[in-house]
Amino acid sequence: MQTLYIAEKPDIANAIADYLWPSGGYKKCTGYYRKDDTIVSWAVGHLLELATPEEYEKRYANWKNYRIFPEVWKHDVITKSAAQFKVVSGLLKTADVVIHAGDPDREGQLLIEEILHYCNYEGKVQRLLINAKDDVSMKRAFDTVEDNAKYENLYAAGLARQQADWLVGINLTRCYTTNASRFSPGAVWNIGRVKVPTLALVVNREKEIQSFKVRKYYELKAAFTKEGIRFTALWQPDEKKTALDEEGRLLDKQVADAVREKVLPADGMVQKVTRKKGTEAPPLPYSLDTLQVEANARFGISPKQALSTVQSLYEKKYVSYPRSDCNYIPRAQHKDAFRILDRLASRNVRGAAGADVSLFSRAWNDKKVTAHHAIIPTGEIPMQLSATEEKIYTMIAERYVMQFYPPCEFETITFEIMLADELFKGSGKVILKPGFKAVFGGQGKTTSAGRTTAASSGEEAVVSAAGKRKKATGEDNAQDEEAETQADENLSLPNLSKGENLGKPDAVDLLEKETKPPKRFTEGTLLAAMANIYRFMDPKNPNRDKLKEVKGIGTPATRDTIISELQGIRGNRQTQMPFMEKVKKELVPTELGFQLIDNVDVTLTKPDTTAEMEFALAEIAAGEGSVEKFRQDVYDTIDRNIAYAEAHQFPGYIMEKCPLCKTGNLVKHFSRKTKKAFFVCDNQACVSPSTGKPVYYDVDKNGQPVMKRQEETPAQTFTCPVCGKETLNRHYSPKTKQYFYVCDDKTCVSPLTKKTVFYAVDREGNPVIEHCPQDNAVLEKKKGRYGFFWSCPQCRTIYKDSKGRPKL
Repeated sequence: MQTLYIAEKPDIANAIADYLWPSGGYKKCTGYYRKDDTIVSWAVGHLLELATPEEYEKRYANWKNYRIFPEVWKHDVITKSAAQFKVVSGLLKTADVVIHAGDPDREGQLLIEEILHYCNYEGKVQRLLINAKDDVSMKRAFDTVEDNAKYENLYAAGLARQQADWLVGINLTRCYTTNASRFSPGAVWNIGRVKVPTLALVVNREKEIQSFKVRKYYELKAAFTKEGIRFTALWQPDEKKTALDEEGRLLDKQVADAVREKVLPADGMVQKVTRKKGTEAPPLPYSLDTLQVEANARFGISPKQALSTVQSLYEKKYVSYPRSDCNYIPRAQHKDAFRILDRLASRNVRGAAGADVSLFSRAWNDKKVTAHHAIIPTGEIPMQLSATEEKIYTMIAERYVMQFYPPCEFETITFEIMLADELFKGSGKVILKPGFKAVFGGQGKTTSAGRTTAASSGEEAVVSAAGKRKKATGEDNAQDEEAETQADENLSLPNLSKGENLGKPDAVDLLEKETKPPKRFTEGTLLAAMANIYRFMDPKNPNRDKLKEVKGIGTPATRDTIISELQGIRGNRQTQMPFMEKVKKELVPTELGFQLIDNVDVTLTKPDTTAEMEFALAEIAAGEGSVEKFRQDVYDTIDRNIAYAEAHQFPGYIMEKCPLCKTGNLVKHFSRKTKKAFFVCDNQACVSPSTGKPVYYDVDKNGQPVMKRQEETPAQTFTCPVCGKETLNRHYSPKTKQYFYVCDDKTCVSPLTKKTVFYAVDREGNPVIEHCPQDNAVLEKKKGRYGFFWSCPQCRTIYKDSKGRPKL
């Protein structure tokens, strides 16, 4: 009986072969390994892709034809993967059992199973789920091989996702590009189920920044001293007595001055003291998105670079499966902790030597483990890591080590003080037992991106310094930042009791502050927003809480690619007009980005639409949803957008007539080479009279073409001094990058040299025609070792060059 393993990538196939045949002895063939009746082969990512529209009907080759809803879906073999597909399809013909070893997720299930369906394989299929390539993890995977039928719903969800993305991308990109081109030709309106709401986040944030108006506001901070300890409290204005803005801020400085003068001579009476104990658990191990977010915040590593780095660490067997959306670990793997921590300690990973292996943090939770578990070290000792690999590996290793330290225990103290009849509040936090923070300091509290690590992981929020549970929204809110600053100010407090008289304040400072606009997204914070998209959804959406479970739009493996493609980058090349650009570290929408979001149907821009599609896919994967209903919802979305686009009046630039041919129009395009937009005449016969090539125009700040004066009127034609005809015209040499004149009569040559005569161009753009004083022959300009000079072709006399003319 022949058994065929099909891995998703060659590195997994190597790991399977090494596990099956640790002593070697297997034959390495082209595209597979073999020993006896067992064969290990592999895909190289997707070997198949959905067919292009024209393969359904030839008329679909034209973009003006859309609303393409295939009744029977077709797949094509990807050209660059054709050789490996031929190997796999050939092996399937003789295989009795197939072991599906695709990555343990929705896409991995689709990737291998679509090959089996395409090849009409009817034999037995089993499923091997590999989360890491070290020996312990491989044994665990082989001990739990299952019937692949258990994962049919996961395949159905993957296929539905693939078809939905094709339907939305093909139909709506064609529809919006075609209809927008009636008003503003040139740009391709790339519409994607995930791309558009992601771009909308950036555009809407930019609009908030542009419309933001800085406002000054005022606070009063009173300082007291007791038992040699200085502490502070902030004034809490009573909105019934004091006019405040909608955010509860005081805008009138005179009011603040008056209150300050009133409270300065007053005694401070303690009205209330509250003490509350709390704990802060170690942050959970990383999922891919939380790793990408923190690597970007701490080290400036882009999400794409973080993914490629952790993928490299995985392929080298140093960490577990990288494309995970999970922050939890199965309890069964706790038994590996002693071995892994011992290896990490030998590598001097911080905290590994002192970790308590008996502890079970909240990370060990079987109920929250999905198709993957969190990204953790395997225990294999890394060798010769690059600088970026070292940073990423250390992050993963230290986060794992934290799970074997106790929570940080603290006591939060809040107090209220009355000065005259004005209320002041303050707080302080006392660490009772530092727990994991004794080793890892402030980790787990905030990242440099300004949000809690827990919140960026989608975890529950920890107890704040004010003793209240709060959730990070992913928004950069000035009030939250101020509250955090105030909470951290009083690092130590004296013993305070209700009714106590603190005496007059040491000082009452009037603080003048300014409201701050929201911050632009970086690649890291945008990725975090995609992963926690429910925070940006309509609060009235009845499914908002359910959609938290979906874990965002896109997948951990595709979010970085979507962010790159919105910048016009595919692979490592600029391939299209960008919808947003990276300015330093910030993402700023382009003119096209604004246009797209402002002119597509609003439902496409809202995260609710695609998040609900992701929720429907999750239900399909769980066997609770209907593929037919999902597909019909996609059809309805497309039809609604087609109707909208065909009726919508898109904005357009003022169409400029071509200054050369006077018949064509200047149309905007994008240069992959210069990464800039430009205009060119849409009349293909229109070329420069000087160069014989199309003329390109830059784009001004208003999006209009910058006219070139020298191209508005063709260069003058002169009389050729050799043949006497009106055929002496200016041309351009790409080699010398200079203009020159030459007779357009191909039979015209010098009677002396029998060669074509070329003429230099003076500062006014006219030909330089000078004659030799000796014999009246036309002088020729030449370039020698020491610069330009002029030569008579008849008497061979040499003349020096003076400002582009012969010095006679």
